[in-house]
Amino acid sequence: MATDIPYFQGAGAPDQRVAAPRNAALASPSLYALLILQALGALFFIVDLWSEVLQLRTTPIPYEYQEIIQILASLSLAIGLVTTISYFRRSQHNLRDMRRQIDVASGNFRDHLDHCFTSWSLSPSEREVAICAMKGFSNGEVADLRGTSAATVKTQMNAIYRKSGFSTRAQLISFLVEELFAGVTVDRRQSQL
Repeated sequence: MATDIPYFQGAGAPDQRVAAPRNAALASPSLYALLILQALGALFFIVDLWSEVLQLRTTPIPYEYQEIIQILASLSLAIGLVTTISYFRRSQHNLRDMRRQIDVASGNFRDHLDHCFTSWSLSPSEREVAICAMKGFSNGEVADLRGTSAATVKTQMNAIYRKSGFSTRAQLISFLVEELFAGVTVDRRQSQL
């Protein structure tokens, strides 16, 4: 008596193509330079304010120099804000792309499994056993899930190995996953959505 074992569920269509996330060079020297510039601007305003409040400054900075420093510090804070917003938007876009890729990969994986199982002529119960094995269940656990004996599951696993041409679970799982990622394609045009 075979029960319904949850199948891999994907949200993407098999022919749907998604864009790979753009390489956001978060560790680039220009980003670090902008962050340092922003930190120096903020530090100037903090030191300037507290040195006046606590009366730590003994000689005042000439007004012309102080005005130039304030302008540069303000510009650095504004540039830092714009840069932060830009990187935040880019990271959100990359996150959406990765989620879309996961959905597509899930959909492709189900289609890929169906294709492999059909080409190996696996019966419906052998397909269920193969999926459970791929999920990491032991023969005993698969037997409990399906309401059969461990010997039946072992026989079905041997039939799967014989039909697929593999001799171990690791080989079978490795083949299915490797074949899936070999077929994943990237289309940059979709990244504009």
